[in-house]
Amino acid sequence: MWLLCVVDALGANGIKTVMGTPTATPPIWLIKQHPEVAYLGSDGVRKNHGGRRHCCSNAPAYIDSSREIVTAMAREFAHDKNIVGWQIDNEIYSWDGCCCEFCVNKFHRYLEEKYGTIEELNRAWNLNVFSQAYDSFGEIPPAVNAWHNPHIIYEWKVFHQLSNIEFINMQAEILKKYVSAPIGTDMMPFNGLDYEKTVENLDVVMFNHYNDENNLANAIFWFDYLRTLKNTPFWNTETQTSWNGSSSTGQVMKPEGFCRLNSWLPVILGGEANMYWLFRQHHAGHELLHGALLYPSGKPFHIFGEVQQTAFEFEKAAEFISDTRVQSDTALLFTSKNWNLFETQRILNDFSYCERLMNDFHKPLIESGIVPDVIGAKKELSEYRLIFAPYMMTLEDGGLQGRLEKWVRNGGVLVAGPMCDIRNALGAHYRDADTGMLEKLTGCTLDYSIPDSSVYIKSQWTDGTPFTGKMWHELYTSCDGAQELVSVTGGHSAVVGKAVVTKVKLGKGEIILLGSIPSEDDIKKLIGIAAADAGVIPFDISGSVIAVPRKGENYEGLILAEYKNQGGTCILPRAMTDVLTGDALSGKITLTPYEIRILQI
Repeated sequence: MWLLCVVDALGANGIKTVMGTPTATPPIWLIKQHPEVAYLGSDGVRKNHGGRRHCCSNAPAYIDSSREIVTAMAREFAHDKNIVGWQIDNEIYSWDGCCCEFCVNKFHRYLEEKYGTIEELNRAWNLNVFSQAYDSFGEIPPAVNAWHNPHIIYEWKVFHQLSNIEFINMQAEILKKYVSAPIGTDMMPFNGLDYEKTVENLDVVMFNHYNDENNLANAIFWFDYLRTLKNTPFWNTETQTSWNGSSSTGQVMKPEGFCRLNSWLPVILGGEANMYWLFRQHHAGHELLHGALLYPSGKPFHIFGEVQQTAFEFEKAAEFISDTRVQSDTALLFTSKNWNLFETQRILNDFSYCERLMNDFHKPLIESGIVPDVIGAKKELSEYRLIFAPYMMTLEDGGLQGRLEKWVRNGGVLVAGPMCDIRNALGAHYRDADTGMLEKLTGCTLDYSIPDSSVYIKSQWTDGTPFTGKMWHELYTSCDGAQELVSVTGGHSAVVGKAVVTKVKLGKGEIILLGSIPSEDDIKKLIGIAAADAGVIPFDISGSVIAVPRKGENYEGLILAEYKNQGGTCILPRAMTDVLTGDALSGKITLTPYEIRILQI
């Protein structure tokens, strides 16, 4: 963190708030004295001074200089009453990873600590194939510029992510000696950084997003995840007022009401702050065309009125929002380990773990009237009745296997699959079974895993309606007592009669094995079945409306928001009063495009 950028904002009450925002660009004197601190790309070329994140988080000179500057800043600003928060770095990430000698040597030490001996590493990675076995850890290259074994690519990615987390923690430890304002780092969903681990030693979760009207549901996914990371509300530290860009923009004007809704969404879904980048448009430099609240001349953008309205509404609903928290009895599993595994072995060409999770499962859940908690491997499970675990290539993560089994036996309903529990923690196949725990727990046998888009494999529900599976099929032989919900009715003779979706009782709960990526209609049908079995009651909605239940010590209610500029409806479970308008509402209500209702019981 090298520079304190002060962002001024005059609220409706005229009080100035300030946020410390350090960035991660090393000063030119450090580059000149220690050229090795600059990022060394896979092409062997060091980054020149002037870009973003061109520094190496493992370079000793960079780390030492960072300590000095962080300490000096902390001492200088520790008691400044205008500092409301400390932001470490800016959207810290690594792409292919720095390939300098410091990184490569530290990578070797990381591997030796994890695997113990080079023989164990060779065995775990199956390096006899293609004669890739190494004689020492020092022989292992950075995982770039070759068709590398997927396991070395995975470890290279994770190593650099852990290095960045270590760099963040180093700064946080220094700051905590001096400052009282909350400390965080603004994350952005680039490439599988372990957000659970990133925020362990920080005070507040910070997040940046620039979703537009075409993919705003993706922001809902991230907010559903962020609120589960700590016991405090998160901060949305960057979002657009209108459009984003640099010296040019590829975006256009947003529909009227979008800025207001986009500003409300993080607060609706568990946050306590929404901040704009930019507040005032840059008069020179990189981001001349980035949207803002004010032009360089000080004149307001066309969305100024929406921002004023939102600020007024925040103040009016503050007591209800501050007292209540989002309530959900349904969870959707999402982990850094599986993101990184899919990055290194996609199973299917062009398969994007995060995008598929959003579109295939999260979107149908919210459209079915369920706003889930999106949870990582470390989250406590006891508060949930229903958990979906799609694309969890491995369940060997933070003791998740054992905790899931215990949770199901105590009454939970687990929808597992597709592509769930089919790899160990390193991303290798199991050799004594085809899954790590699912076959053992259910008694069902996974016979075949087949890529197919319902061209040769035809399936149907037990009620006779067709089931459309996309891209992938895991076909089971059911055990005694299992209930087959979907079976193969046509295709290769070896697969006809195999189960695609199977329900199995386990203790007081059940596991539903989902063997394919369902169509939108099919996943919504399965959501209905699983929710009924778990005792989860979805809200009765239509159109693009999210229904977010909230509860606190003094207040309870429901927040509705229309997020696609199309309108929709919700049938209220009981009479409620709109905090913003004072309207008394009951029964079926209609929401206009981008409308928001803050409803209190």
